[in-house]
Amino acid sequence: MLLFKMRLQRQWKTHLSLFKNIADWTIWLYLIIPSFAFIYYLLRETVFKLNYGFIEFLHPGIVVFIIMYISSTLINRTFSEPADKLFLIQSTKQYAALKRWGFYYSLLCNFAIMAILFSLFYPFLRYVHHFSFIQLTQFSASLISCYLVSKLSVLFLSKWVRFFTLLILILLTSVAVFYANDLTVAFTIALIFIGGILYERRAIRTHRYFEKQTQMDVESFYRWQSRIFLYNPELKMMKLPKHKSKSPMCFKKGRSNDSVSVLIELILKTIFRKKSYIWDYLRIICIVFPLILVVPWWAAYLLVILMYFGLKTYISSICAEVKENAIFTIIRTSDRDWQLAFKKIQIYIVNSVTMAYVALITCLLLFF
Repeated sequence: MLLFKMRLQRQWKTHLSLFKNIADWTIWLYLIIPSFAFIYYLLRETVFKLNYGFIEFLHPGIVVFIIMYISSTLINRTFSEPADKLFLIQSTKQYAALKRWGFYYSLLCNFAIMAILFSLFYPFLRYVHHFSFIQLTQFSASLISCYLVSKLSVLFLSKWVRFFTLLILILLTSVAVFYANDLTVAFTIALIFIGGILYERRAIRTHRYFEKQTQMDVESFYRWQSRIFLYNPELKMMKLPKHKSKSPMCFKKGRSNDSVSVLIELILKTIFRKKSYIWDYLRIICIVFPLILVVPWWAAYLLVILMYFGLKTYISSICAEVKENAIFTIIRTSDRDWQLAFKKIQIYIVNSVTMAYVALITCLLLFF
């Protein structure tokens, strides 16, 4: 208990000190306070008024499936460190107690997240789609069972086997919500108890999966810091360079030789060859898509406007990073060429997505 308390306090001190260093008055004024205001008005217009927008026309099974999937992706902490292999692992009881308290802490935090998700969609399921009490009980128990089984599958199964196993489990538990009865609820509760017992015996009392548990715990601890390093251009330069990957076949030869076309091809090659750029671009687009199906039409248009400026700023940061490359001290390019290249790239990968989202929201508004 004492070791767990020390490591937990050290973790939160690190998080708070990092947050204090980056959250100046501009962050509070332009990001955090408007975010809280937007969340309040969003909840007031949707959950409190039972007006879930376009999501009301979706089948409730899709909503149940998405929430089940989110519960299976929640993080479980063990608070183990690489140095424990030399020292702490020799004391079996102390190390098992550390992992057990880490599991209790993760379970409490994830229960809070699942409770928030359940409370947000409870009016939607109860009053819009008229779910019964036993269906809601089955839904809440299925959330916990998906979470526990996903934590066990991370240790025992390979990547693809784990993916298909969790997919089948989430599908079965989602279907069980609509055909819930006393037997399915009892079976799900039994699955929760079996999952807890297996986790206690296989993941806490034994040290067979020490390397895998330590690696996942270190990744989960530095996940917030890695996101800050990813989105902050100044901190991004401090990250260690990754190994070089093979160049893709696309954009290998360009037909045009003018400077603007060469810059466009170079920037597009940079985006396609770096996985972090592609995933960040897709993450911004994919986060907005489910939200425009949930929020009212005015909030959907507002989200698209925010996405447009976010994508524009992201592409401009990539162009600035490419422009600062040492090769352009040898190859001379004018600022006008960079501006024209940025405008054309913005048309290709920013304006096109924005117009597609605007057309989608307009069609949903007119036909639904």
